Amino acid sequence: MPNRIIREGILTSPRIAKLAWPEEVFYRRLHSVVDDFGRYYADLGLLRAGCYPRQLTKVSDSDIGKWLCACEDAALVRVYPAQDGERYLEVLNFGQQVRAKKSKFPDPLSICAADATQPPADEHLDVSVSVSVCEDVKAASQPAVPAFVLPQWIPSDTWAAYCKVRAGKKAKNEPHALGLIVKDLEGFRAAGHDPVTVLNNSIKSGWAGVFEPKTKPSAVGVTVPSAPGRDPALQKLDDDARLTKGPSLEMLARMAELRKPKLGAH
Repeated sequence: MPNRIIREGILTSPRIAKLAWPEEVFYRRLHSVVDDFGRYYADLGLLRAGCYPRQLTKVSDSDIGKWLCACEDAALVRVYPAQDGERYLEVLNFGQQVRAKKSKFPDPLSICAADATQPPADEHLDVSVSVSVCEDVKAASQPAVPAFVLPQWIPSDTWAAYCKVRAGKKAKNEPHALGLIVKDLEGFRAAGHDPVTVLNNSIKSGWAGVFEPKTKPSAVGVTVPSAPGRDPALQKLDDDARLTKGPSLEMLARMAELRKPKLGAH
Protein backbone atom coordinates (compact mmCIF):
# COMPACT_ATOMS: atom_id res chain seq x y z
CA MET A 1 0.00 0.00 0.00
CA PRO A 2 1.44 3.39 -0.94
CA ASN A 3 2.37 6.08 1.54
CA ARG A 4 1.31 9.60 0.76
CA ILE A 5 2.78 12.88 2.02
CA ILE A 6 0.07 15.37 2.95
CA ARG A 7 1.78 18.71 3.47
CA GLU A 8 0.44 21.37 5.81
CA GLY A 9 0.58 23.94 3.00
CA ILE A 10 -2.65 22.36 1.77
CA LEU A 11 -4.43 24.28 4.57
CA THR A 12 -3.34 27.68 3.22
CA SER A 13 -3.51 26.90 -0.50
CA PRO A 14 -5.61 29.55 -2.33
CA ARG A 15 -6.52 26.99 -4.97
CA ILE A 16 -7.89 24.52 -2.46
CA ALA A 17 -9.73 27.37 -0.71
CA LYS A 18 -11.86 27.67 -3.86
CA LEU A 19 -13.34 24.21 -3.24
CA ALA A 20 -16.53 23.49 -1.33
CA TRP A 21 -16.36 20.90 1.45
CA PRO A 22 -17.42 17.86 -0.65
CA GLU A 23 -15.03 18.93 -3.41
CA GLU A 24 -12.09 19.22 -1.02
CA VAL A 25 -12.83 15.80 0.49
CA PHE A 26 -12.89 14.35 -3.02
CA TYR A 27 -9.56 16.03 -3.81
CA ARG A 28 -7.96 14.62 -0.66
CA ARG A 29 -9.32 11.15 -1.41
CA LEU A 30 -7.81 11.33 -4.89
CA HIS A 31 -4.36 11.32 -3.25
CA SER A 32 -5.14 7.87 -1.90
CA VAL A 33 -5.87 6.25 -5.27
CA VAL A 34 -3.53 7.94 -7.77
CA ASP A 35 -0.18 6.34 -8.58
CA ASP A 36 3.23 7.82 -7.80
CA PHE A 37 2.84 10.20 -10.74
CA GLY A 38 -0.53 11.48 -9.52
CA ARG A 39 -2.48 9.71 -12.26
CA TYR A 40 -5.70 7.70 -12.24
CA TYR A 41 -8.70 6.86 -14.39
CA ALA A 42 -11.01 9.79 -15.21
CA ASP A 43 -13.97 7.44 -15.62
CA LEU A 44 -16.61 8.58 -13.13
CA GLY A 45 -17.66 5.06 -12.18
CA LEU A 46 -14.09 3.99 -11.44
CA LEU A 47 -13.43 7.17 -9.47
CA ARG A 48 -16.56 6.61 -7.40
CA ALA A 49 -15.60 3.02 -6.64
CA GLY A 50 -11.98 3.88 -5.88
CA CYS A 51 -12.50 6.95 -3.72
CA TYR A 52 -15.73 5.94 -1.94
CA PRO A 53 -15.67 2.11 -1.64
CA ARG A 54 -17.90 2.13 1.48
CA GLN A 55 -20.20 4.96 0.39
CA LEU A 56 -21.34 3.84 -3.05
CA THR A 57 -24.98 4.37 -2.08
CA LYS A 58 -24.30 7.90 -0.81
CA VAL A 59 -22.22 9.20 -3.71
CA SER A 60 -23.37 9.20 -7.34
CA ASP A 61 -21.46 9.42 -10.61
CA SER A 62 -23.04 12.85 -11.06
CA ASP A 63 -21.47 13.99 -7.76
CA ILE A 64 -18.07 12.75 -8.90
CA GLY A 65 -18.44 14.63 -12.19
CA LYS A 66 -19.26 17.93 -10.44
CA TRP A 67 -16.42 17.58 -7.93
CA LEU A 68 -13.92 16.67 -10.64
CA CYS A 69 -14.92 19.76 -12.67
CA ALA A 70 -14.47 21.93 -9.57
CA CYS A 71 -10.95 20.56 -9.07
CA GLU A 72 -10.17 21.25 -12.74
CA ASP A 73 -11.45 24.81 -12.48
CA ALA A 74 -9.23 25.35 -9.42
CA ALA A 75 -6.18 24.13 -11.41
CA LEU A 76 -5.65 21.23 -9.00
CA VAL A 77 -6.39 18.41 -11.43
CA ARG A 78 -6.38 18.03 -15.18
CA VAL A 79 -8.18 15.45 -17.34
CA TYR A 80 -6.49 14.31 -20.55
CA PRO A 81 -7.07 11.79 -23.36
CA ALA A 82 -4.46 9.10 -23.99
CA GLN A 83 -3.38 7.02 -26.98
CA ASP A 84 -5.63 4.12 -25.93
CA GLY A 85 -8.74 6.30 -26.37
CA GLU A 86 -9.45 6.48 -22.63
CA ARG A 87 -9.47 9.59 -20.43
CA TYR A 88 -7.26 9.90 -17.36
CA LEU A 89 -6.67 12.50 -14.67
CA GLU A 90 -3.49 13.88 -13.16
CA VAL A 91 -3.13 15.66 -9.82
CA LEU A 92 -1.04 18.74 -10.58
CA ASN A 93 2.04 19.47 -8.46
CA PHE A 94 1.69 16.07 -6.84
CA GLY A 95 5.12 16.32 -5.22
CA GLN A 96 5.39 12.77 -3.86
CA GLN A 97 8.45 10.58 -3.54
CA VAL A 98 8.48 8.75 -6.86
CA ARG A 99 9.43 5.10 -6.42
CA ALA A 100 8.22 3.80 -9.76
CA LYS A 101 10.18 4.69 -12.89
CA LYS A 102 7.08 4.74 -15.06
CA SER A 103 3.47 5.62 -14.34
CA LYS A 104 0.87 2.85 -14.40
CA PHE A 105 -1.25 5.11 -16.59
CA PRO A 106 -0.43 6.36 -20.11
CA ASP A 107 0.91 9.81 -20.91
CA PRO A 108 -1.29 12.49 -22.49
CA LEU A 109 -1.48 12.55 -26.28
CA SER A 110 0.36 15.88 -26.33
CA ILE A 111 1.61 18.33 -23.72
CA CYS A 112 1.51 21.98 -24.73
CA ALA A 113 3.56 24.75 -23.18
CA ALA A 114 0.61 25.91 -21.12
CA ASP A 115 0.26 22.47 -19.53
CA ALA A 116 3.97 22.15 -18.84
CA THR A 117 4.08 25.50 -17.03
CA GLN A 118 1.96 24.92 -13.93
CA PRO A 119 1.69 27.39 -11.06
CA PRO A 120 4.28 26.78 -8.37
CA ALA A 121 3.30 24.24 -5.76
CA ASP A 122 2.23 25.70 -2.45
CA GLU A 123 2.17 22.42 -0.50
CA HIS A 124 5.86 21.78 0.23
CA LEU A 125 6.38 21.55 4.00
CA ASP A 126 7.79 18.48 5.72
CA VAL A 127 4.71 17.11 7.46
CA SER A 128 3.85 13.61 6.33
CA VAL A 129 0.98 11.25 7.06
CA SER A 130 0.79 7.62 6.02
CA VAL A 131 -2.44 6.82 4.24
CA SER A 132 -3.57 3.23 3.76
CA VAL A 133 -5.10 2.61 0.36
CA CYS A 134 -7.37 -0.33 -0.38
CA GLU A 135 -5.94 -1.75 -3.60
CA ASP A 136 -8.56 -4.49 -3.92
CA VAL A 137 -11.48 -2.21 -4.72
CA LYS A 138 -12.95 -3.25 -8.03
CA ALA A 139 -14.60 -0.86 -10.46
CA ALA A 140 -18.37 -0.68 -10.39
CA SER A 141 -19.91 -2.50 -13.34
CA GLN A 142 -21.16 0.64 -15.02
CA PRO A 143 -20.46 2.08 -18.45
CA ALA A 144 -18.10 5.00 -18.72
CA VAL A 145 -19.88 8.32 -18.18
CA PRO A 146 -17.89 11.17 -19.76
CA ALA A 147 -17.76 14.47 -17.94
CA PHE A 148 -19.07 16.21 -21.09
CA VAL A 149 -21.13 14.81 -23.97
CA LEU A 150 -21.87 16.85 -27.10
CA PRO A 151 -25.63 16.80 -27.87
CA GLN A 152 -26.64 15.25 -31.17
CA TRP A 153 -28.26 18.48 -32.35
CA ILE A 154 -24.85 20.22 -32.45
CA PRO A 155 -22.70 19.20 -35.48
CA SER A 156 -19.28 18.02 -34.38
CA ASP A 157 -17.45 20.00 -37.08
CA THR A 158 -19.17 23.24 -36.08
CA TRP A 159 -18.40 22.54 -32.42
CA ALA A 160 -14.73 21.81 -33.21
CA ALA A 161 -14.42 25.11 -35.09
CA TYR A 162 -16.02 26.96 -32.17
CA CYS A 163 -13.67 25.34 -29.63
CA LYS A 164 -10.73 26.37 -31.82
CA VAL A 165 -11.90 29.99 -31.63
CA ARG A 166 -12.18 29.68 -27.82
CA ALA A 167 -8.65 28.28 -27.62
CA GLY A 168 -7.39 31.23 -29.68
CA LYS A 169 -9.03 33.54 -27.13
CA LYS A 170 -7.25 31.61 -24.33
CA ALA A 171 -10.62 30.37 -23.01
CA LYS A 172 -10.41 26.98 -21.33
CA ASN A 173 -12.26 24.21 -23.15
CA GLU A 174 -12.93 22.31 -19.93
CA PRO A 175 -15.97 20.04 -19.48
CA HIS A 176 -17.61 22.34 -16.94
CA ALA A 177 -17.20 25.46 -19.09
CA LEU A 178 -18.38 23.68 -22.26
CA GLY A 179 -21.38 22.30 -20.39
CA LEU A 180 -22.42 25.86 -19.50
CA ILE A 181 -22.13 26.84 -23.18
CA VAL A 182 -24.42 23.95 -24.16
CA LYS A 183 -26.96 25.02 -21.52
CA ASP A 184 -27.04 28.50 -23.09
CA LEU A 185 -27.56 26.96 -26.52
CA GLU A 186 -30.39 24.83 -25.15
CA GLY A 187 -32.10 27.99 -23.90
CA PHE A 188 -31.71 29.71 -27.28
CA ARG A 189 -33.05 26.58 -28.97
CA ALA A 190 -36.09 26.54 -26.70
CA ALA A 191 -36.73 30.19 -27.63
CA GLY A 192 -36.87 29.22 -31.31
CA HIS A 193 -33.33 30.15 -32.40
CA ASP A 194 -31.09 27.82 -34.40
CA PRO A 195 -28.13 26.85 -32.15
CA VAL A 196 -25.94 26.14 -35.19
CA THR A 197 -26.51 29.70 -36.42
CA VAL A 198 -25.63 31.00 -32.94
CA LEU A 199 -22.36 29.02 -33.00
CA ASN A 200 -21.53 30.20 -36.52
CA ASN A 201 -22.07 33.81 -35.43
CA SER A 202 -19.56 33.30 -32.61
CA ILE A 203 -17.09 31.67 -35.00
CA LYS A 204 -17.36 34.48 -37.57
CA SER A 205 -17.12 37.17 -34.91
CA GLY A 206 -14.29 35.51 -32.98
CA TRP A 207 -16.29 35.28 -29.75
CA ALA A 208 -15.40 32.88 -26.95
CA GLY A 209 -19.02 32.91 -25.74
CA VAL A 210 -22.42 32.48 -27.37
CA PHE A 211 -25.11 35.15 -27.47
CA GLU A 212 -28.82 35.11 -28.22
CA PRO A 213 -29.65 36.80 -31.55
CA LYS A 214 -31.31 40.21 -31.23
CA THR A 215 -33.83 39.43 -33.96
CA LYS A 216 -36.88 37.35 -33.13
CA PRO A 217 -37.08 33.81 -34.49
CA SER A 218 -38.42 33.94 -38.05
CA ALA A 219 -41.22 31.72 -39.28
CA VAL A 220 -40.17 32.20 -42.95
CA GLY A 221 -39.88 28.91 -44.75
CA VAL A 222 -42.39 27.15 -42.54
CA THR A 223 -45.14 25.83 -44.80
CA VAL A 224 -48.40 24.20 -43.85
CA PRO A 225 -49.61 21.54 -46.30
CA SER A 226 -53.04 22.30 -47.75
CA ALA A 227 -55.92 19.90 -47.47
CA PRO A 228 -56.62 17.70 -50.49
CA GLY A 229 -59.15 19.06 -53.03
CA ARG A 230 -60.07 22.59 -54.04
CA ASP A 231 -59.27 25.42 -51.66
CA PRO A 232 -62.43 26.18 -49.59
CA ALA A 233 -62.11 29.94 -50.17
CA LEU A 234 -61.98 29.53 -53.94
CA GLN A 235 -64.91 27.10 -53.84
CA LYS A 236 -67.01 29.67 -51.95
CA LEU A 237 -66.27 32.31 -54.60
CA ASP A 238 -67.53 29.95 -57.30
CA ASP A 239 -70.72 29.19 -55.34
CA ASP A 240 -71.43 32.89 -54.78
CA ALA A 241 -70.94 33.60 -58.48
CA ARG A 242 -73.46 30.95 -59.41
CA LEU A 243 -76.03 32.37 -56.96
CA THR A 244 -75.73 35.90 -58.35
CA LYS A 245 -75.74 34.89 -62.03
CA GLY A 246 -78.69 36.19 -64.15
CA PRO A 247 -81.34 33.89 -65.73
CA SER A 248 -80.41 31.93 -68.84
CA LEU A 249 -81.68 32.79 -72.36
CA GLU A 250 -84.05 29.87 -72.23
CA MET A 251 -85.54 31.12 -68.98
CA LEU A 252 -85.97 34.65 -70.43
CA ALA A 253 -87.80 33.25 -73.49
CA ARG A 254 -90.22 31.35 -71.34
CA MET A 255 -90.88 34.39 -69.19
CA ALA A 256 -91.64 36.47 -72.32
CA GLU A 257 -94.01 33.81 -73.58
CA LEU A 258 -95.93 33.88 -70.32
CA ARG A 259 -96.27 37.66 -70.50
CA LYS A 260 -98.04 37.56 -73.94
CA PRO A 261 -101.89 38.08 -73.72
CA LYS A 262 -103.87 34.95 -74.47
CA LEU A 263 -106.50 35.01 -77.26
CA GLY A 264 -110.03 35.60 -76.05
CA ALA A 265 -108.88 37.17 -72.85
CA HIS A 266 -110.87 40.30 -71.78
